[in-house]
Amino acid sequence: MNIRRPLCLIGLAYVAAVTALITFMGRGAPTYEPLDRERIVVAGYVDWIEHKILRGEEVQVLSLTDAVVLNENYISSLEQFLSDSEKIPQYRLHSFWKDNKENIQREDAAGIEGVLCYVETGEIPRVGSLVIVQGDYRAFSHATNSGEFDAADYYHILGQQGRLMDSSILAQSRTYDVFRNKMYLAGEYLSLLADACFNAEDASVIKAMLLGEKGTLDADIKELYQQNGIIHILAISGLHLSVIGMGCHKLFRTMRFPKLVNIMLCIGLMYCYGTMTGMGISMLRAYIMFGIHLGAELIGRTYDLLTAVTVAALITLIQQPLYIQHSGFLFSFGAICGIGIFLPAVERNLFGHGKAEKALLSGAAISISTLPVYLCFYYEFPPYSVFLNLIVIPCMTFVLTGGLITLTTAACSLPLGRAAAYPVHILLAFYETCCNLCLRLPDSKWVIGCPKPWQIVLFLVILLGLVVWNQRLSKLHFWQGVLCALLVLTIRLPQGLQITMVDVGQGDCIYLTEDSGIHMLIDGGSSDKSDVAKYQMMPYLKHEGVSYLDAVIVTHPDSDHVSGILEMLEEAEASGITVGCLYLPDVAEAGRNEEYRKLEAAAWNAGVAVRYLGVGDTFRCRKVMLTCIHPEKGWNEAEPNAYSTVLYLEYRGFTALFTGDLEGDGEKLVRERLNKLSVSAKGITLLKVAHHGSRNSTDEAFLQTVNPQIALISAGRNNRYGHPHEELLGRLEDCGCYIYRTQENGAVTVRVRNGRVKVEEYIK
Repeated sequence: MNIRRPLCLIGLAYVAAVTALITFMGRGAPTYEPLDRERIVVAGYVDWIEHKILRGEEVQVLSLTDAVVLNENYISSLEQFLSDSEKIPQYRLHSFWKDNKENIQREDAAGIEGVLCYVETGEIPRVGSLVIVQGDYRAFSHATNSGEFDAADYYHILGQQGRLMDSSILAQSRTYDVFRNKMYLAGEYLSLLADACFNAEDASVIKAMLLGEKGTLDADIKELYQQNGIIHILAISGLHLSVIGMGCHKLFRTMRFPKLVNIMLCIGLMYCYGTMTGMGISMLRAYIMFGIHLGAELIGRTYDLLTAVTVAALITLIQQPLYIQHSGFLFSFGAICGIGIFLPAVERNLFGHGKAEKALLSGAAISISTLPVYLCFYYEFPPYSVFLNLIVIPCMTFVLTGGLITLTTAACSLPLGRAAAYPVHILLAFYETCCNLCLRLPDSKWVIGCPKPWQIVLFLVILLGLVVWNQRLSKLHFWQGVLCALLVLTIRLPQGLQITMVDVGQGDCIYLTEDSGIHMLIDGGSSDKSDVAKYQMMPYLKHEGVSYLDAVIVTHPDSDHVSGILEMLEEAEASGITVGCLYLPDVAEAGRNEEYRKLEAAAWNAGVAVRYLGVGDTFRCRKVMLTCIHPEKGWNEAEPNAYSTVLYLEYRGFTALFTGDLEGDGEKLVRERLNKLSVSAKGITLLKVAHHGSRNSTDEAFLQTVNPQIALISAGRNNRYGHPHEELLGRLEDCGCYIYRTQENGAVTVRVRNGRVKVEEYIK
């Protein structure tokens, strides 16, 4: 009896229901920000222990589950209880914790059930033990810009609601999970062998590939693999079970083990391996499918890939429905669905029968199937990854086998282990060479942007249609349909004018685009966020599908306006975003400070043209007109705020004023020039409020001239300057304009189309 279709339909219906429910629920992960930076005490079970690199040093991180933040009145009594726990059976300890944990927790932290504890040097507890840990709480925060990594949602899926930094263990139970702790110790032992046999870089890769230890992975290698689309080889997945699990299965069969004993041993060994490596989502999926495969063999049934993947998906989602938003889940199951559903259709439409063509198009089929997932999380696609994976994936069998032989040999003799590691080193060096070569090729990254939901649905409908009506289509029509599906993901509908104030914390960054294809940045920096280009600016631009900026305009060279721009210029080749021209204020030598010179030098080193803006200079692109109205060319002023570049924008009756950190005499000059442009008669639509809303900027006289309808303020949360100042907010309210702040609203986008102005807040 073939149950594939009804079971797959049930699985599809469940996935659709879960997706719809989560979509309508919206953002649900709490952040517990009131506890941020408070020193607290947490108690919970040690679910797993991993190694991570923190501030250049390797630390151990405890993953606590079933945890609570303790009320200080119960800390000492719980410590005493745990000190006597050697006399308590494990089941009684669990029963005690289940019955009492709600009574001893802090009421303001009732939702915290999982915590990552970065432990100081000292005794590390056993896996499965109940511990009390003290440390400085750090809340996971939500993204405040499109494209930005949402730590709160990501860790909420994994069952974690915060981190404890600089933490120490106050007490721990004597009872623990013996099996899981032994698996952890086995992994630690193998990790030490890897460190002893390989150089530091290779060891970090082998530990990630074989032991699931990604926290110590070399940062450069991780970025290199990710840029080339082969980061998936570091995940413990079906490939590992094919090499290790099926290898053991064939070995036991050769040794003439009874079939039942063979299968039970293989399933047990792979469970031990999965437990030792942390049983990640890809490993869990592969393990379930591996068990179904061997189970089908045991009872004499045909193994069905789609049935197995459906069962694996249902088990995973029933356990944690939020996995439907997890990149690892989507990549893993998407690739298997591509192999089971789309790949057969591709193979039936090959123009030739050569192995090279079949291998190439098979790899392309998997890449096409997972492309929407890739674009939703990375916003770009490395085209050469299709070819690179054809080289990398077949070699992975040798890398994994070589790694296993190295660790096994090293357990007997370290010198022999080091000798066995050399072939693996050669293969990893080959991977690195191939990756670097691909990055040097033209168009090594296609920045496409994040597709809209309707694009993903239409893409999947087209592919499904090609599969269903495959036999009725000619080969040419089939591949035309595939091309049509791919083009759907690249569609960008007309949006008119878009102005986005990106949330960079205490700083400024404004993105401007229009249907004509112009893309500009006005400033880009922060004084309270490090690597602001890497984590806020560039993810936002890539999310929008921007790989080329026609112009980057710097209003003045303070770090909170230029730190991100400096990053972008210095990392232009690796980032995938290039800059056409850098515009700096046209001021005298007195105003060209060290930061100003650094910008010039960074632009020249990156091959970016540098031009200088002064009063009267204009940009025109179709209906968009930008006019510089400050400073005067050759302005002789050393104070950067005073010579901030001010830009006046006009677009089909819509006007906007971008003011940098303008204040004092600069405001008076701008007001006079605006009066000459007759701005005061009708006011402007949008004002970017100067200097993050400081008290000494945007005075009443200036507001009377500008009379804005919308005011945008960019400032960091809880910043030490008190921006925006209450007096300034009062002046804006008296003016009667709508006020939007990145502190409260995250990124703010103003869209102008067909005479209508629409304001969108990222945080509503």
